[in-house]
Amino acid sequence: MMKEKRFFLSALVMLFFGLCLLFLYNKSISFEEDETLKKQMDALLLTLHNKIEETTHVSLASSVILAKSPHVIGCLQNQDRTQCLDYLLDIKNTMALSGVFENARLHLHTKEFKSFMRLWDYRNESNDDLSAFRHALEKVKATKRPIKGIEIGRNGMFMRAIAPVFNQEEYVGTIETVVDFKDISRYFKKDGVELYVLMKNEYADIANASEYSPNLRLDNYTIVNQSTNGLHFIRSANFQGTGYMKMGDSYVLYTPIVDINGEYVGFFVLTWSESLSLASFKG
Repeated sequence: MMKEKRFFLSALVMLFFGLCLLFLYNKSISFEEDETLKKQMDALLLTLHNKIEETTHVSLASSVILAKSPHVIGCLQNQDRTQCLDYLLDIKNTMALSGVFENARLHLHTKEFKSFMRLWDYRNESNDDLSAFRHALEKVKATKRPIKGIEIGRNGMFMRAIAPVFNQEEYVGTIETVVDFKDISRYFKKDGVELYVLMKNEYADIANASEYSPNLRLDNYTIVNQSTNGLHFIRSANFQGTGYMKMGDSYVLYTPIVDINGEYVGFFVLTWSESLSLASFKG
C-alpha cells in the first residue's frame, strides 16, 4: 500500500512539473511570437518613416533647384504668371515622364503668404490668402531656409517641400513641391499591407477645396489617400500615441502624423491580415 501511495504521489509530482514546463514553454513561445511581431511592426514604422523622408528629400531638391530659375524669380518678382507658366509645365511633364513624382504638384506663393499660382489650377488667379493656416511659409520667410514635411492646405494633407525665392538679395516668395501619398501606399500594398492616411476632422475647414466622399469619413478622421474605406471596423476609433490592435484576423498599427509646425494633425494606419508574413520589411 505504501509503495502504491509513493508511486501515485510521484506521478502527481511529475504531472505537476510536466504541466509547469508545458505552461512555461507555451509562455516562452507566446513571448517570442509577441517580440517578433513587435520587431516587425517597428520595421513597418521605420519603413514608413524612411519612405516619407526619401520623398520629401527629393522634393526639397526639386524646390531648391526651381527656386534658382530665372523664370520662377521673374514670375514672383514681377507678379507675372506668363514668365514661368510654360517653363513649369514643361518641368512637371518631364518629372511625370521620368517616373519622378508622377503626381507631384508645384505651387508658388507671394512673400505676403498668398497663393500666386497652383500649377494644377493655373487659370485660377484668386491669389487666396494662406496666412491663417500655412504657417510653414512664415517659417521659410523668417529663416530664409527651405523646409520639408507634412502640412494641410486648401487641397488637403500632403508632403511638402518649400524653398525661398530670391531676386539677388531680395526675398520675393516661395516655390513648393507638393506630393501625395499614393506612391507610398502602392509600395506597402504590393506586400499586402494597406496604408491609410487619416486627417483629423477638425481640419476639414482648411482643406475646403477637396471634396472627400462621405464614405471616407470616420467619426474622428477622414481618409485622404484612398478611394475606398477599409476601416469601417474601427469607425469610432480615437487613437492615442503609437500602438496596435487586433480586430478579427487583422492587425491595425497606428502612429501620429506630426506636421511641419509640430501639430498632431492625424494618424498613419497600417493594416494587414494575421496570416501575412512581414519578413520583407526590414526598415
